Amino acid sequence: MTIQPIVLPETIVIGVLALQGAFVEHIHYLQKLRPQGHTIKAIPIRTLSELEQCQALVIPGGESTVISSIASHTPGLLEALIEFARNPAKAVWGTCAGMILMADVDGIGGGRKKMVKGWEGIGGMKVWRNLYGTQLESFEASLTIPSFSNPSKPFNAIFIRAPAVHSLSPESQVEVVAQLPEQFLPPPPPSDSPLGEPNLEDLGKVWLKKGKKMVTSFHPELSGDVRVHEFWVEKCVLGR
Repeated sequence: MTIQPIVLPETIVIGVLALQGAFVEHIHYLQKLRPQGHTIKAIPIRTLSELEQCQALVIPGGESTVISSIASHTPGLLEALIEFARNPAKAVWGTCAGMILMADVDGIGGGRKKMVKGWEGIGGMKVWRNLYGTQLESFEASLTIPSFSNPSKPFNAIFIRAPAVHSLSPESQVEVVAQLPEQFLPPPPPSDSPLGEPNLEDLGKVWLKKGKKMVTSFHPELSGDVRVHEFWVEKCVLGR
């Protein structure tokens, strides 16, 4: 599919879905950015009319099921969000719960193994929610990001009830921006779930990019470091 280039205005409106979760922090980080030739206007998104103002969208962390449920009770919003997520010309970034929503499907463990359909923003990606454990098992890890302008400075990634990549299809054609160090890898999801056999090589892929879409299983908005937001704006929103 050929993606028609979009001429962005000088002021770029980036929406942050504000139905639930850590949306305020994303807005603050985006407002700190000064991309060459453009001004960023970050706004909270709770209605269809607000979404229609946006050139790009952030789906924050929180509870993916709750986010979808609230959106479904807001006239026209859930359908428009799914369309936005699937549109290859639109820049979308999902963090943590947002990563779950951007998947084709996600798996739920415990005593009730089941599969939940996602918004299919990144085709060919299956995720397993909360694979890194409970809130009490949250952790931080230093990531080396070769794509950063200053890769020698590690990025402190914060994982809170984080999802993990269950598997990527060979056709997914995603770029792996960051991989978790081996000592932090979670135990694999069960092989008898509706998602099928997990790909152990994909488990540690915590930051993925595909065209204008991006997902992170960690929370960059809590790090005190704007470089992931800067990367998304430059590479996905502006395409530079």
